[in-house]
Amino acid sequence: MLRDTISIELFYNTDYWKEHGEIFLHDGFFMLRSFNIAGREFLMPTQPYLLQEGRVVLVTQGHADYTFDLVDYHFQAGDLVVFYTETLIEKKSHSDDFQFDAFSFKSKRSEDSGRGFTCLHLGQQTGAIVGAHFSLLWALVHQQPLPLESVRLITDSLLQYVAQQETEDSLHSTHRDDILHRFLTLVSRHAAKERNIPFYAERLCIAPHYLSTLIKQQSGRTPMQWINHTAIKEIKVWLAYSDETAAQIADHMAFPCPSSLTKFFKRETGMTPTEYRIKFKAKS
Repeated sequence: MLRDTISIELFYNTDYWKEHGEIFLHDGFFMLRSFNIAGREFLMPTQPYLLQEGRVVLVTQGHADYTFDLVDYHFQAGDLVVFYTETLIEKKSHSDDFQFDAFSFKSKRSEDSGRGFTCLHLGQQTGAIVGAHFSLLWALVHQQPLPLESVRLITDSLLQYVAQQETEDSLHSTHRDDILHRFLTLVSRHAAKERNIPFYAERLCIAPHYLSTLIKQQSGRTPMQWINHTAIKEIKVWLAYSDETAAQIADHMAFPCPSSLTKFFKRETGMTPTEYRIKFKAKS
């Protein structure tokens, strides 16, 4: 089973993280204010992590570069990210003054309902509305007893507002950009078990050859490069955040046998799964 490293950090190293921002924890729910992660190696660069629950993150200071489901993003103060379903994330870099507000929530969006996350560059008006939701939610979680229904209503209100902004932003995307984003979303969801181009072409209702041409033109990578790249990230997540054996990971990811997984992993990374796990454990 995969371990949720972020929750483990917050709930089991609470005293340490209280020195890096304001924290509220309650029965698996957390909320952070003016939180800074620069003081400790938290999600190591180049090591993918699978986010497993809903999160809302508002950047309040500094800047950072992350990869979410294969796409690179640069964030600065005023930017918002909402994670709805499982999302592969990878930290690239962040400034020493990088701070954010965040909270967790129980997501209702299914994996097949669209992209697993939303990134918004907030303007003055949208930023004020999002900020008001965060301030109200922070005030609510400090009431006794905790008004769970009010917390849920404010969370739903913010998610509904974000969904509206996401819809408006999507109207400005081109057809080819839309196919690329849909393809990357499908790959991030299915590459663990589906590693062939026809599967994705069928889901997108286009011919495999056209998909290959379009993805190469739009991204500079072939579909198989994206698929293999994602599968490797999935394997790295299992190696880093679980105690599963190579045989168990091979089963999770539909490899015919452990040796097939090992051969694939070594071809793409230059090391065996065992060597990668040892290297990760030495750094953590």
